Amino acid sequence: MKLLAVDKLRGWARLAITNNMDLVNLHRLIRPGDVVYQETSREVKKERASGEVDSERVSLKIGIAVEKKSVDPLMKRIRFQGKIVFTDRDLDILKKYHTIQVSRGDVIEIESRERLPYLLRLGEEGEERVREMVVISGDDEELALVKIDVDGIKVLKTWKVDGGSKRIGYNVEEQREKVFDELVQQLKELTSKSKPKLVLMGTTVHADIIANEIKSRDVRLSNLISRRIQVNVGGVDGIREALRRGVLGEELKPLADAIQVEKAMSAILKHPEHIHMGLEEVARACRASRGALVLATEDFIWENMDNTLLDEILSRAERGIIKFRAILSDTEASDKINSLGGIICLEKKILEG
Repeated sequence: MKLLAVDKLRGWARLAITNNMDLVNLHRLIRPGDVVYQETSREVKKERASGEVDSERVSLKIGIAVEKKSVDPLMKRIRFQGKIVFTDRDLDILKKYHTIQVSRGDVIEIESRERLPYLLRLGEEGEERVREMVVISGDDEELALVKIDVDGIKVLKTWKVDGGSKRIGYNVEEQREKVFDELVQQLKELTSKSKPKLVLMGTTVHADIIANEIKSRDVRLSNLISRRIQVNVGGVDGIREALRRGVLGEELKPLADAIQVEKAMSAILKHPEHIHMGLEEVARACRASRGALVLATEDFIWENMDNTLLDEILSRAERGIIKFRAILSDTEASDKINSLGGIICLEKKILEG
């Protein structure tokens, strides 16, 4: 969540929604009586002198006093419903009901003196130093180009090497030229739109080959490679290995998620008696002050947004009693947590040990 403007005396803030967990937090924080403002459109009906009624959709800014709120887990959006208490156009719609729908990427304004400190904290924390990472991972079977950002891990392109090429690596002229020409072209496009951190990954031999091929085609791209990481296998499997080992660091959320989940998996094997799974069991452990760290997938959170047990857990995290981490959906890390019921809790004994 990005804080765009604030008026502390009024209890007002303008916020940009940057990820799905921002929506989760807003749904929890905004209470009945708070006022939510948004640039929107509304159909306005006008009656002519002849008695005919015309309607048109006009753009305007509306503020509603929240009475109800709801969530759409499938589309990852939230809704606030209430009576209109502010409009920047004279359309005779005050006190009429209106629904404001909020999705990722939207900008909204909130007026709530009671909740403002929490909103400010959410708006000011968590700006990652690295917003995007591009990993080139290769061996004698596969070359992969993978993008990692705050939203997850996306395989942009993979190139398979056929049996003849496999015997002598990338030294088959025709295939080598095609593969690396395509790789360099994609890297040019990626670095022209933003400034990602470039990471090269593979066995020592293949990392050298890839680096030399990139350098021979574009010295600028070669100079942008900030790290080389040695793995036992390249391609997409090399990315998975790096995530399990945590060697990519945790500058971006998907990487930090992977590291945290791998630690949790190790803890489950060593101390199964101090791990709690499922919403009721996790809530009970937190209530008894045994829980220290809760991991839950974003999908699980969205599906249980209106569950009082989840709200109880998140409230404890909000007050700093426990630590809570939402694991990005559609990742290997989220698959592991989903296999355990979507939410797990590690007791203090494990973390302290």
